[in-house]
Amino acid sequence: MGAELAWFRAERPRTLELLARAAAHMPNGTPMTWMASDNDQPVYVDRGDGASFTDVDGHHYVDFNASDMAMFCGHAHPSIVRAVQERAARSTQFLLPTEESILVAEELARRYPGQTHWQFTLSASQANTETIRLVRAATGRDVILLFEGHYHGHFEEGLVDLEGGQEAPLQRGLSKGVTGRVRISQFNDVEGLRAALAAEDVALVLTEPALTNNIHFLPPEPGWHDELRRATRERGTVLAFDETRSITRRRSRPAGRSSGTRCRRRRRSPRSRRCSSPRPTSTRPRWAGCSPTGSTRRSAMPACPGLRTGSAPVRGSGTARTHERAPTPTR
Repeated sequence: MGAELAWFRAERPRTLELLARAAAHMPNGTPMTWMASDNDQPVYVDRGDGASFTDVDGHHYVDFNASDMAMFCGHAHPSIVRAVQERAARSTQFLLPTEESILVAEELARRYPGQTHWQFTLSASQANTETIRLVRAATGRDVILLFEGHYHGHFEEGLVDLEGGQEAPLQRGLSKGVTGRVRISQFNDVEGLRAALAAEDVALVLTEPALTNNIHFLPPEPGWHDELRRATRERGTVLAFDETRSITRRRSRPAGRSSGTRCRRRRRSPRSRRCSSPRPTSTRPRWAGCSPTGSTRRSAMPACPGLRTGSAPVRGSGTARTHERAPTPTR
């Protein structure tokens, strides 16, 4: 491994030069520290084209990551470049609506029947943060249940997982009480799930339909989704599917070679669907959808009328998402 890494570095003098220069102003010489921690030797990229990119030393790479699929249309697709150039020539940000936002909302409503109203946010982390706040306001509960090996963003509750069989922060700097607001269970473990919900203090179960960030792909066992829905409904807990990878790109091929990308409604209730990269650096828009009854002004959000009547407005991330309120339990 040492010899291979030495060869890798020797072939990339320009990257090493930029890393040394960047270290004067950026920890680890990268814009985000995980860019270095995920790799023994990060490379500085020069350009991308389709399903590949080229580093500053001229080496070509097949891009199997595609920015966590944020670049699922491929790098520098001509139609996307043209659209960005046209919009940039008219400026890109006003903190006011533009006609393009209507076009995107109309297209999302067409693709997701029943989800007619849309809001946009800046990151997947923000999407889940808003979801948690809405559900806590509606239920009066604080605890969020996640499954071991999850990744739902860079918000506090999302940075808690199991360590030695106990909930523990994954990073320093989190608030001292955060582990008391998170409960970790095992995916596909019905009895463990029911035990975790037994106290009826869990506001939200947040999960992927199949865990895709758990080092490997962990599919649901037969009947898991039915049991998950049944258990949450019995305890008055909201269930949200943070679907980052498998809905709108369900039938896509890498780098925009689509075989007819579409979203198929699954036999799940409530429906909570999202299509986005979890990385906060993605340039792909994030969105969330709801039915007309869930369309409320921000000033009315603490009352969560959308959650009470069947669906809630949630600001999403690369996402299509609705939440159905489970029946309030009798205490």
